[in-house]
Amino acid sequence: MEITFIKIMNYRNLNGLQVEINKNINFIVGENNIGKSNFQNCLLKVLSCKPFLKEDFTDETQKISVEMTFHLNSDEIGIFDDLVDPTNREMINIVAVQESPDEYIKYCHKETGENIPNILIKRVNVISYDSLRNPKNEIDFSKTKGAGAFLNFVVKKFIEDYSGTGILKKSEVKKVEKYISNSLGNLSAFNRFGIKPQVDVDDADILSRVLLLKDANNINIPENGYGVQFNLLIMLSLLEKIIDFRKRAKDTDTEFSALLIFDEPEIHLHPYLQRTLIKDIYKLALGQDEPFNNLLNEYFGITKISAQIIITTHSPNMLDDDYTKIIRMFKKDDFTAAVSCANMRLQSKEEKHLLMQFEYIKEAVFSRAAIIVEGESEYGSFKMFADTLGVDFDKEGIALIRAGAADSIIPIIKLFNKLQIKAVGVIDNDKKIEKNLPEEEYLFYTKSKCFDSEIVKRIIYNKRYDILETILNEYDSQGDNRCMDQKRLNKTIQSFGYKKRNADKAYKFKDIGTENPLYEVMYVSWFSLNKGILLGKTIGSYLDKKNIPVCYVKAIKKVKEYADENAK
Repeated sequence: MEITFIKIMNYRNLNGLQVEINKNINFIVGENNIGKSNFQNCLLKVLSCKPFLKEDFTDETQKISVEMTFHLNSDEIGIFDDLVDPTNREMINIVAVQESPDEYIKYCHKETGENIPNILIKRVNVISYDSLRNPKNEIDFSKTKGAGAFLNFVVKKFIEDYSGTGILKKSEVKKVEKYISNSLGNLSAFNRFGIKPQVDVDDADILSRVLLLKDANNINIPENGYGVQFNLLIMLSLLEKIIDFRKRAKDTDTEFSALLIFDEPEIHLHPYLQRTLIKDIYKLALGQDEPFNNLLNEYFGITKISAQIIITTHSPNMLDDDYTKIIRMFKKDDFTAAVSCANMRLQSKEEKHLLMQFEYIKEAVFSRAAIIVEGESEYGSFKMFADTLGVDFDKEGIALIRAGAADSIIPIIKLFNKLQIKAVGVIDNDKKIEKNLPEEEYLFYTKSKCFDSEIVKRIIYNKRYDILETILNEYDSQGDNRCMDQKRLNKTIQSFGYKKRNADKAYKFKDIGTENPLYEVMYVSWFSLNKGILLGKTIGSYLDKKNIPVCYVKAIKKVKEYADENAK
């Protein structure tokens, strides 16, 4: 069974929460204390049939109700008899209700109210993992519960397969007992109580105690970093559940499906390992990990595995490049609401731009508001512009995104709006004219052609020629000795629409005074040639409030306003 929809009433801060669930993988994002862990805990309680506690009730005088829609796999159709969705027999709508803290959860079919036995709910193999677990207490061959259960299982499987072959020679073990017994017999306290050494005769117990897990550097796993330990823990937790499944399943049950719930699995992992981990989990869940599949078949007779995944994360590295797998939680009034991209539909052109740029905008889904710029120079300068204006993007939860092209800005804004993230876009005026872009409160256009000319014109308007000269000398190794060729200057004159100007030769900056008609052309040409993040940072470091172009000031103030609204 796969969950496709959840509605939660009266559970902690999730009163009225409705979430569409992707059948494959879901990434739950949102600010701290928004309710992401509450959502997972509620789901775990309902699917394990464990009662809610007093503190779980938002209002103790009201019941907790959790409505769920499940998609039934081909082999599951019929297990609920005729209790299916009236419009689709592959779906069933189940309501879990607990009337008060002193009661138990009861399950019923939504449409008919007919009771559903707990045992059918428990058919969902739920595997949960959170970063609060202590792998040192679980990853051990002697453990029969927890993540170590599979390690112990393998030892017992070995003993079973090789019984009678004399793995441990009892006669030799007895020599050890006798030798140590003679030594300890010289100690009065041991003699007084008749204490003697004795080797356990259980082969599996002996082997599980002497076997250790070590890495390539011969370091014991419990002494290793948490990143390694938690990677092992995730895989072993899944195998533990499969062992339980095999104990209660019929021999003819050769398919295993599960719901994997992970709470911040990225903790302790560096970015590359975070990305590797999510790829491994996804590959396994889709049944595409052949070595793992072979192991399941050999040890458990399982020929097919599939899993639905729900992951709470604070790391953009955990997200893949498909925005439809994102569920974002946000504050609405006094409770938490959620928006799911699972059924989000965008126009094909808009979606194309999103898919092209999504690698660069993942971080923004964790933000309160976003500001989207076109190019690298803007991207390099805007955080510094904001700092100058007294706006700390990180503190305010504002994401700065480089769209790469004006065409991508509005589609990205539309996606963010659907995710309940307000965003502003900063677009060059030439693109506004070319694309006939609209006037909106969230769109800000340069007055001149582009970023380069906007910066230069603003500084010249304020007669702060020293700023331009400082930027030139800071960024360019040749400084004011830099020569701009005639062809480049005339191209700028034509492209930017400068009237009554013409470059009759190449010029060096030191030979052009501030009153020369080519002064502005020289700097616009140079800025255009040197576009990039580093130049943007250099510009941002030297512009004071007065010299930041007005359109950029307004854009930063608007995104700050949006972030403040989202923080309330």
